[in-house]
Amino acid sequence: MRDKVDIIDVTLRDGGFTCDFNWTLDFAKEYYNILTDIEMVKLVELGYWGQTAKSSGSHYNLGMSKVKEITQSRGMQNVSVMIDYHYCNKDLNIYPTNKQDEVSMIRMTARKDMIEDAIVFGERLRDKTKLDVSFNIFNISNYSYEELAEVIEKVIGLDFAFIYMADTHGSLDLQSDIHSYNKFFKIVKESGKKTGFHLHNHAGKAFSNFLACRQSEYIDSCDTSVMSLGKGAGNLRLENVVNDREVSKLSEFINKYYEQFFKKSVTPYFLLTGRTGITDNYASEAERKNLDIAKFYEFCKTVSSLDKDNYNKTLLTKFMGE
Repeated sequence: MRDKVDIIDVTLRDGGFTCDFNWTLDFAKEYYNILTDIEMVKLVELGYWGQTAKSSGSHYNLGMSKVKEITQSRGMQNVSVMIDYHYCNKDLNIYPTNKQDEVSMIRMTARKDMIEDAIVFGERLRDKTKLDVSFNIFNISNYSYEELAEVIEKVIGLDFAFIYMADTHGSLDLQSDIHSYNKFFKIVKESGKKTGFHLHNHAGKAFSNFLACRQSEYIDSCDTSVMSLGKGAGNLRLENVVNDREVSKLSEFINKYYEQFFKKSVTPYFLLTGRTGITDNYASEAERKNLDIAKFYEFCKTVSSLDKDNYNKTLLTKFMGE
């Protein structure tokens, strides 16, 4: 087993779903400063850029002025930003370029039904910005072996710095099937690119999945968030993978902001969407309606195809006969 994999911390981006992206500036600045002192953390993902939906929170759609506020203009080039191709502005002129010293990577997540268009846009984004671009494959549990092989074949010859796979709905058990993904990551590594896994914790397996990634010689990095802050049941916990000194600093930070940002609960609805590999938006709706857990589990097992990834609000209503 290797001593470590690199970390991209996504607290300020993925964790934003827990507070509608309304972090305080003090919280963001203090957390960024802590992360810069953690050796494993190679990139700090500060938020989304150029999105057209989801939130009006102050830290949702970043601009360079907000980035510099958070980093205090330290110029460490250790910042990444995320775009979701499904929702992003397609005007290339709005994105950061290499003519600044904070953002070094743009990560783009692409859904199954938009892979072809996302690949084209990702290439244009790389050419325009001259920054590293990571191509993140959304919810790989919704791909057959043949479908994933086809996507990998299309991207390995292109100028992406990273190829990332996302366990978007937290349904994977990499302790039993990491070998399936190692085959693809080996191909990616041999093409000169770096690799990574975005892990969610809906089925409680984020840490065991991390250990499987650490055993792989083909996986370069994993995503984390402090206290597992993230969409649905959250991500791999940063504090589970760093050393004792770093845990001490993180614990002080968590304690300081616990009531404001960390006091949250995860209900069984999220476990069920994780077990069945569907978007946790269904869990949020079921929780809001206080649906019977057993009936909701029956519903989860009926969701198929693209409705697993793209929330279809009419499905649950029809299932419940409303």
